[in-house]
Amino acid sequence: MQRVKRLDERGFSFLTSLFDLLVLMTMLPLIVLFYGFAVSFTGDLDPHRLEWQLFTSDLQGYLNSSDSLEIINEGNGVRIIQMGEEYDIEMYTDMIRKQKDRKGHEVMLTRIRHCSFSLNGDKLKVKAEFSTGTLEEAEYVFTRP
Repeated sequence: MQRVKRLDERGFSFLTSLFDLLVLMTMLPLIVLFYGFAVSFTGDLDPHRLEWQLFTSDLQGYLNSSDSLEIINEGNGVRIIQMGEEYDIEMYTDMIRKQKDRKGHEVMLTRIRHCSFSLNGDKLKVKAEFSTGTLEEAEYVFTRP
């Protein structure tokens, strides 16, 4: 049997603990930042939010090239006239639909409890309450040609 010489290891565990603590202290802020990013990312993936953003973008496209604008159905809809064609965007049961020349039925936004359109001067304001209780609001500036 051979006898193995051991190196002097006094203080080694204390220095290792300090090094581990230093690494942990540098990683904790990164973990907090990553968690905050993950929470905001999952919030952006909310189906109501995505559907609302698509609806507002679509509505903006109709308003950009419109000739006139009027509120219909006691504030539950808006009529957009664009190059002689009428588009009604209005609340219908639990959704917002679009009709061209008062015909057809294209769904633009679903799972809506209440929606209101208001025109104040040149500003169109849209407020929607989803069936989950989420409230969304958008405001557009309408300029006449």
